[in-house]
Amino acid sequence: MRTAATATVLATCALLTLAGCDNDDPVPPAPDAGTRPDAGTGQDAGTQSDAGTEPDAGSVQGPIVTGSTPAEGEQNVVPVELFVAGTTSAARKRVTLTFDTPMDASASQVTRIDQTTPANAPRVLSGTWSEDALTLTVDIPRPESDLPPLEEESRYTLDLAGLRSGEGQPVDTSHAGLGDGRLDFTTGRRDAAMEHACAHALLERPRPVTASASPTVYPATDAPHAFYALTLPSSGASFVGYTEVVSGDGRDEPVVLYLDHAVPVAVHDMTEGEVAVASALEPARSVCVPAITHTLKFTAPGGDRFLRLTFGPTERETFHFVFERY
Repeated sequence: MRTAATATVLATCALLTLAGCDNDDPVPPAPDAGTRPDAGTGQDAGTQSDAGTEPDAGSVQGPIVTGSTPAEGEQNVVPVELFVAGTTSAARKRVTLTFDTPMDASASQVTRIDQTTPANAPRVLSGTWSEDALTLTVDIPRPESDLPPLEEESRYTLDLAGLRSGEGQPVDTSHAGLGDGRLDFTTGRRDAAMEHACAHALLERPRPVTASASPTVYPATDAPHAFYALTLPSSGASFVGYTEVVSGDGRDEPVVLYLDHAVPVAVHDMTEGEVAVASALEPARSVCVPAITHTLKFTAPGGDRFLRLTFGPTERETFHFVFERY
């Protein structure tokens, strides 16, 4: 990089060349040293801008990660995600990284490093850039047909050293959001029940059911392992409907509805009057989003009890869920 001092010297040389400094004409004597500014009074390299103060390649900030899934340092990350591949389900782990500036779409490789088991060789993975070159999606496949994409309860790192901005800058390794230019996360345990429900939601044709508009007569939606497409009657500006679940004649049964939307559901035991049954609507683990995004959990009391499920009010007329009792 040219400094201001260097630029001055070059400019002076250029002027002298134009004036004919390369010929043999005599040069007029310079003013006496006593009348010229000396090093003590003139501007010198110690006061001029130099390479240490001018912007250079070392001071230009590289691209930074503004968001990722999983997040930096996240714990209990789902190690296996399911998706449809042809007529069957397949496993992968998807990672996304979003940057603050458009990136070089020709550079899309990252390296997955197993911190828990260093004997496992690092894997180079190729991602796919979004159209605006701001988000990179990386799918981690199974290393072998009988192994999961990621192991349970293990620490992993995704090294982003191979990525660069559209201007050629490497990823900033000092930014507080990512730290060392690597995405670090730790997986949790797999969820066998969720994976089972995902298989139903991904591969089966749903059973169509229209909920009742009446709170006294309603269809059943309680077949184990059933995948339902439930349509709700309109109720003013929203939709509300009712279905029935009959409990077993023995023990209390945990029941889970695996939903593709956050639909409010109220549960009542209608066997002898109307008694509220505690239930919880929660975000589901991201095993097969968007096929399953939420779960509704409650305990059906044993003894052939008749339970009414009230869906809504909601803006959605039709949604899907897998019904399971355990």
